[in-house]
Amino acid sequence: MTNNIILEKTLLSSTEYMQQFRQRFHSPEHQHKFYIASALKTVDLDGSFTSFKRLDQMFEAFKKQVGSLEINEQSNPAQIDTLKLLASHVGSFLAIKSGQTEKWLNREDLAEKFPQLNTLPTSFVYDVAIELPHKVLFPLLIVQQQFKQAQPERTISQQLETELLQLLVVTAANQNKVAEEMHAIQHMYQNSIPFSCGINFENLVRISDLDYSLKSLDRLDELMRELRQNYIVSPQAFLSEQSNFYFILYLSGYLGRVIAQHAGCALRWLTPQQVSRIVNNEVPTELVTLRVAQIHDRIYFTTGHITDFLFSSVIQTSSLQYAKGIIQELLVTRPPIYAVKQTSNTAQKESPINQALHQAGFLLGFVFQKIHGVLPRYNAEDNITPTTFPAGQTFYAHLEGPDPGLKELEQNPANHPYNVLAYEMYACLPHLRTDAISLHIRNYGEHAINLHLVVPFFPIFHYQGFEIIQPYVSASDLVTQQQMPQILNQMHAFFAGIEDYESVLPDERKVWKHHYKPEKHPYPSGFSENA
Repeated sequence: MTNNIILEKTLLSSTEYMQQFRQRFHSPEHQHKFYIASALKTVDLDGSFTSFKRLDQMFEAFKKQVGSLEINEQSNPAQIDTLKLLASHVGSFLAIKSGQTEKWLNREDLAEKFPQLNTLPTSFVYDVAIELPHKVLFPLLIVQQQFKQAQPERTISQQLETELLQLLVVTAANQNKVAEEMHAIQHMYQNSIPFSCGINFENLVRISDLDYSLKSLDRLDELMRELRQNYIVSPQAFLSEQSNFYFILYLSGYLGRVIAQHAGCALRWLTPQQVSRIVNNEVPTELVTLRVAQIHDRIYFTTGHITDFLFSSVIQTSSLQYAKGIIQELLVTRPPIYAVKQTSNTAQKESPINQALHQAGFLLGFVFQKIHGVLPRYNAEDNITPTTFPAGQTFYAHLEGPDPGLKELEQNPANHPYNVLAYEMYACLPHLRTDAISLHIRNYGEHAINLHLVVPFFPIFHYQGFEIIQPYVSASDLVTQQQMPQILNQMHAFFAGIEDYESVLPDERKVWKHHYKPEKHPYPSGFSENA
């Protein structure tokens, strides 16, 4: 069969050969020639991560009805074509989400580019591969195992997530994505996802029940004492393993997240170079400074606490003491953060505050059309033009950036009764870092308010696809803070503004309606005042 495959590909490149299976399946003339074509049509592999979860469900049902199936060189052509079809989707998804052009390599390509792979097994599942920035992957083998194994170690969607998270961690430092890296490491340990180099102490993490509560910091210390007593001969020997280095980052990230979420603060992860610019002083690059937590507006060397606990001759401070001291310090200075919830109170629909909130929702509907409307983004570096939307129906673009818009809101030279500014930023939350729309909402006069409302969202380039997360809001001055209970009770006006904007759009263009997922990625316990 391998020789036949090679002959079949002589007129096509390896990439064209694998892509043709997707094209053929969408042709009524050829679709029926694929094994379990009806089930695959129901799955509707549309390139989204969600569609691979549907594929997981199909495999689960297949195992219950048919059992395990080994597809090899002697299998019938329909089964082999289905194997290649699914592998083609897997390879395409990984290439796109890793920012690569879809390029398949055959055995000759692999032998030339990777001499260590010139002794691959003879099975046809090794005939083609996808090259990712961190490894070479054989999607035919991945799909074959799904058919063959009664209980695969990972489903296809889990395998995709594993590969992309491994890639993120490996490339984060060079791509200035250390914040994403630190959150990815948390996710990987909490979900038993291995790194490219393996994962150490996963069992210790599991039995320690690290649930991000303050009480869990005592269990974190017990875990670290176990490491001190039974696993660490010397810091140098311990850190000689790359997977142990990632475990240090996991422990540091865990401590930083617990502090940030229980203080109700933003969490940013920084490199020593970034910290040097913030403090205007040279911060040396060493283990204790490799990842530094900025919680609210202050810098904390959580990695230093972890390494001191693990490697110092005497433990000076418990993690709970360390965290409580920082939390008490932050609670004095940070503005409280509130989750934005859709209320049902409509009694004050025409109040001045309601009008400003409605205007903010209407503007949000407008800017999401710019991000994910008729033409979704194709460049991850694109940003919307900062836009103000004062009373009335005119949007004003600020090509110079958000500062002129912020100045306009502060000075209100046109004496608007209310005004709103929208621009893009990052939401640096305790449990994730993602894109966001920043809405500055001002109401003037007797009912003055000064709000900062943030709407986080995963961009289309994220492997899970475009999703809008629950907004959060904070007061920008003391007067507004005193009114927060009333403001939160009137948030129905904000959601009504979004709905009013989308009410005139065809259903397929209603971005908020189809992509707002408040139940996903909920805010961690202790983060918001009104959880």
